[in-house]
Amino acid sequence: MTKKHLFICALCAILFIGCQPSEEQRAATLVNDAKVLVDDGQWRQARIVLDSLHLTYPKQVAQRRLAKALEDSITYLEAQRTLAYVDTLLPPLLAQADQLIKRFKYEKNEKYEDHGKYVHRLLSTGSNTSRNFIQAYVLDNRQTVVKSYYYGTYQVNQQTLRLSANGEETTFSGRNHHFQDGAHHEIMTFDEDNALALLNFINTHQSTKIRVEGIGDKPTRNWVYYLNDKEKEALSDTYQLGFLMKDINQLERMQRTANTQINRYNK
Repeated sequence: MTKKHLFICALCAILFIGCQPSEEQRAATLVNDAKVLVDDGQWRQARIVLDSLHLTYPKQVAQRRLAKALEDSITYLEAQRTLAYVDTLLPPLLAQADQLIKRFKYEKNEKYEDHGKYVHRLLSTGSNTSRNFIQAYVLDNRQTVVKSYYYGTYQVNQQTLRLSANGEETTFSGRNHHFQDGAHHEIMTFDEDNALALLNFINTHQSTKIRVEGIGDKPTRNWVYYLNDKEKEALSDTYQLGFLMKDINQLERMQRTANTQINRYNK
């Protein structure tokens, strides 16, 4: 290759490099691309573009500041949309809960309990102290609890509770507490998801015979009983209230988060 050819190649390389956009220009292009996506309502895709900018051009402080401002705008817009969504769904759910809760009574021991509970009028502890039964209630913090009560002459150490109906069965494990008061009492507790799943089984099979088997630490300590129609009705009502309260709780959390984001942006 002659000197002339070398000179031409070098000149072309210089011109090619000179025509390439700088890092700042490439970063600015990403910001503009993200703005277009935001205007089109494609907020998730806009966030992906802005994340790429921060990762690829960490030294482009000015453009990253613009990107951060755009991200804040997306957060504000998303919060507004969430709030509108919640404002549409929450009132009818609250109305349904208010109607259903009329079948329950509110109980709270101010000395010992942080949260009161809504107990179906057919499932109060006071009227069921001397038998095996399932109690369920919804706390005023929107959480659902189910308790398996055992009453007998000897300790069984409840391990699990098995429900069966119409050829189907399901088993749940919980926390067991026992005490003696003349006879022997044990209370196994199931919280939130397990509680709702147990109640859902009863709700689904409300029209059929439901067998309940308490399982102790030895096969000889198992016991069996069947839910009567009133119990199935009460437990089904509790499931419906608990499920509503879970949805309400989730929407209220979304509402609080959205309001916090909007207030922060406004300030």
